[in-house]
Amino acid sequence: MIDQVRASLSNLSKSERAVAETILADPEHSVHLSIARLAVAAGVSEPTVNRFCRSLGCRGFPDFKLRLAQTLANPATFQVRGLEDSDSILQLADKMFETAMSRMNRARTRLPEQDLIGVIGEILDCRRLLIYGLGPTSGLARGAQELFIGAPIAVVVHTDAVIQELTANTASPDDLFLFLCTNGETAPMVQSATLADERGARLIAIAPTGSPLARACHRTLDLVLDSSSATMARFTNRMVCQIVLDVLGESIQQAVRTQRKFKHLTSTRTERAVG
Repeated sequence: MIDQVRASLSNLSKSERAVAETILADPEHSVHLSIARLAVAAGVSEPTVNRFCRSLGCRGFPDFKLRLAQTLANPATFQVRGLEDSDSILQLADKMFETAMSRMNRARTRLPEQDLIGVIGEILDCRRLLIYGLGPTSGLARGAQELFIGAPIAVVVHTDAVIQELTANTASPDDLFLFLCTNGETAPMVQSATLADERGARLIAIAPTGSPLARACHRTLDLVLDSSSATMARFTNRMVCQIVLDVLGESIQQAVRTQRKFKHLTSTRTERAVG
């Protein structure tokens, strides 16, 4: 939770940031404060404290305090260390495994349940799911198609920028686009998102919050994490993106198995990728 608070600083309002900075200055003391005392310490109102808590995916201040207390009781022990040319193979492996575990732990805290539920609901409600990946995320996009086999929606994967733009330009309001981008700045994806939005389609991005792609989409799963080097950033970003896709795929399959939705459907549709 402490990492989540720190990561949220750039996205908070001035008053909410004051709450975050008060907590980060002394988490052990903050966990024992009432909402009134924390508001006074931060120089804000109690509703501001509640808004801050909800921005982190918590149900309110009591839920936030519980999560903070759990974090303090079970602090992460994984180190994040940069790679060096002088590293032995064993050192390189240790650094990459430790960084992966640290980043996965942080990624989970940045994935509020309400965001997951919202994205899963949109996937279940769409007629066609179009998954876009380019460069580092091309393989993830192609693999994602298999995750939704058996779901009562058509799944299309495109990993070619030209075909992505053409397809986006012919989108319909029943279409849902899922953009996979590790930096959120890939120009062809932003262009495709803009075109699809003009056609009335719904857009979801797995990309950094505040990035050009995130601003062009209607929902964002903010799971692209900073790292100590470009190599580690590519490694951890792909890994986190893959886990999120697996969570979405398994959640959809679970919904289908338990017939929570689409009980009236007797057949499923799947389209093969064309680009």
